[in-house]
Amino acid sequence: MEILFRKMIGQTVRRAVRRLSKSILVLAGMVRNRRRPDPRVMRAMAESVERHRRSTGHGLIRSFPAGRLITGLLTLAMLGSCAPKKEGQPEVIHKVKVARPVKEAATSERTFPGIIREAAEVNLAFRVAGPIRDIHVKEGDYVRQGSLIARIDPRDYEIQAGVYEAQYTQMKGEFDRLTELNSRKSVADNDYEKAVAGEKMLRMQLQNARDQLSDTRLYAPFSGYIQAVKYEEGEMVNTGMTVATLIDVKSYLVEIDLPASFFLRKGDFTTFSCTQPLAPAEDYPLQLVSTQMKANNSQLYRTTFRLDPKVNPELAPGMTVSVKIGYQNELETPLQIPLTALFREEGKSCVWLFDASTSTVRKQEVTTGDLAGDGMITILSGIDGDDEVVVAGVHALRDGWKVERLAEASETNVGGLL
Repeated sequence: MEILFRKMIGQTVRRAVRRLSKSILVLAGMVRNRRRPDPRVMRAMAESVERHRRSTGHGLIRSFPAGRLITGLLTLAMLGSCAPKKEGQPEVIHKVKVARPVKEAATSERTFPGIIREAAEVNLAFRVAGPIRDIHVKEGDYVRQGSLIARIDPRDYEIQAGVYEAQYTQMKGEFDRLTELNSRKSVADNDYEKAVAGEKMLRMQLQNARDQLSDTRLYAPFSGYIQAVKYEEGEMVNTGMTVATLIDVKSYLVEIDLPASFFLRKGDFTTFSCTQPLAPAEDYPLQLVSTQMKANNSQLYRTTFRLDPKVNPELAPGMTVSVKIGYQNELETPLQIPLTALFREEGKSCVWLFDASTSTVRKQEVTTGDLAGDGMITILSGIDGDDEVVVAGVHALRDGWKVERLAEASETNVGGLL
């Protein structure tokens, strides 16, 4: 009978411990983190313990080690909830990452995305209308200057030129006879002047007919590649309508867009080069051609460079490149810090300076410059090269708080696992 009674008591206590395990974990976390427990939570826990004490008999919980543990934790938590809290002091000492500003060189470099364009793109069109008889090129063909591109059926223009040539031949014989008579003073001056005007008019009409006949042939004005052919043989084309598009590849243009802050420093530009993603290790020199003085709709200023295609025959119009612009710094030795070290307060840029002697932080206002790339920004004033700046967790700090510096990770301890 005594063995059965002890077994029933053990089962009851184990059920009580399981039901209170969650509350014990919460209390342990509060004690570990030095947080004040919620009084409502504490009252609920106390009532739960009291119910279990009544259900298992008077003093039963306290008679076992688990019961004494529960009672002790509840008492400790209640005492912690009543402990006074110091105002203005952080509950936990924050760990911060600290770094020194990086000194820039006398010249810096910025990179902008760009695109390669052809030096010129020309729409080729006939100066006369008519049906297309021949097209001698297709898209992608390379043509030399003077190569025949297309030809219009010349029938009507040959007839027109023949008519004017016959009229002019007849008029020329009459004009020569009047010229001979005029030299002998045998013809009136008025009749001779009419003959001169008539001969000139027919001569111009004949020349125009010959020009139109010549214009039935379309030639390449320069060497380049055929970008597009927009008509087929036999189609009717009117004067000035684009038959083919020719691009000039004797030189390339590289276009980028500059923000206003960097555009204002165009007088400090020193070097220009570009790289292509397919060959990132090679730098191709650029020559500045022009910079638009008016911003586009995106408030950016279009800047154009010239690139020699001979530096890499594989380059082609439409490819993307990264344009590097070297420029003279505003200061002799400007400083750079990570962007994560900056925060705004009352409209001003600030950083936290770490005092190693007291392990505290102090707010410092700074003047920022241009973005330097790789997550860095230039600082023009406010800090020195020997200062230590908090670069992570800046928004959780207050002036004068005591902090703990995070140790720098070892290069051989990848991931901080050791």
